[in-house]
Amino acid sequence: MEDLTSVCERFFTMTPIPIGLVQTSGEYIQSWPAALSGVVLPEFSSYVLNDFKLKKSDAQHPLINYLADGYFVGVIQVDPERFLIIGFVSPFRHTQKELVSFAGPAILPNQLQNFISMVSAAPIMNLNQLKSYMSLLAQAVTNRPIVNDDIIFSDDNSGTPYMSENLSGARFRQREAADLHAATNYESGVCDAISMGRSDLLAQRLIASPGGSIGMMSLNPVRQQQYAFISFATLITRAAIRGGLPEETAFLLSDLYCQRLDTLNNIAAIEKLTVGMAMDFCEQVAKSRLPKYVSPLIQKALSYITVHLHEPFGMEELSEYCHLCRRSLTIRFQDEMGMTVGEYVQKEKTQEAKFLLRHTTITISEIAAYLNYSSQSYFTQQFKKSTGETPERYRIRRSKKT
Repeated sequence: MEDLTSVCERFFTMTPIPIGLVQTSGEYIQSWPAALSGVVLPEFSSYVLNDFKLKKSDAQHPLINYLADGYFVGVIQVDPERFLIIGFVSPFRHTQKELVSFAGPAILPNQLQNFISMVSAAPIMNLNQLKSYMSLLAQAVTNRPIVNDDIIFSDDNSGTPYMSENLSGARFRQREAADLHAATNYESGVCDAISMGRSDLLAQRLIASPGGSIGMMSLNPVRQQQYAFISFATLITRAAIRGGLPEETAFLLSDLYCQRLDTLNNIAAIEKLTVGMAMDFCEQVAKSRLPKYVSPLIQKALSYITVHLHEPFGMEELSEYCHLCRRSLTIRFQDEMGMTVGEYVQKEKTQEAKFLLRHTTITISEIAAYLNYSSQSYFTQQFKKSTGETPERYRIRRSKKT
């Protein structure tokens, strides 16, 4: 079994989410990045660990706390004497002033700027993504089979919902609460309908229950709906391009809808625009469908890639999902799509990066981490190879057109 230090180093390199290994007293033993242990006050770590106990978490059930001002912090029990503290991470970007206001009491005064730099380097991450990463980390360090549903979530902004409940009650509340995410099948179904240009099928799937709701990205309900709109627009833009809609047409359409979003300030109007956008994309695909036939099996593979583009996955997971051996899937995919799976994933990541560069202020390093590139420089290299320009140049050029 891989040792704890190696696991944490690899996790931090891949994510890069700050991690601290601490004693029960809150004193740091080790951290990734290394400088983290020298900036956080032990009192804060002790508070986080005490909260872990109060929420009735344990080695089998890690904890994620949603703190004031929109930050997640996670705790994993390694053994009775040691814990991992994960974060801070957030589902949206914060100004330096907001970071100072929030983190100031937990950080040594002369190290505040260093801490802000570390947190700013962490990727933008919603609850579901953090749960997935934490379950993988928890399995690696505890050698226990831990899944997303084993992780206890608590929102400190709405009281302490789990403190007076037993663990089974807390987990039931967690599964029933609004932090659950829309089922992958729902997203795949909507994307499939758009890719096929089937407005009738899309209408049925839009009104079907997604089996949950999108993760908490903002405490402001209107902003939350706006973030959900952007996430949905990203998915269906890629689905429309996959269905044959010319790339420039798809991006122009997404630009227009995002501009309309800027004029709305109530949830009902945003929801109406969301449905209208999906139907519009679907109709545009129907008008421009390429005559090339793509089998249902490869459509299934394409849908999996679309939904899991920001997550780490390989041919093994894709082959298992399609119920086909790796070699057969590789041959069929290249035959029908005219490119390898890797080339298609890179193409899709480039489209996603373009969308984020145009519609958000997320940094280049954050986009690279979000799309699971090994480094910012590798992301820049691949983006330039695909588009002929760097991400920075693309963002500047597109901003001048807005």
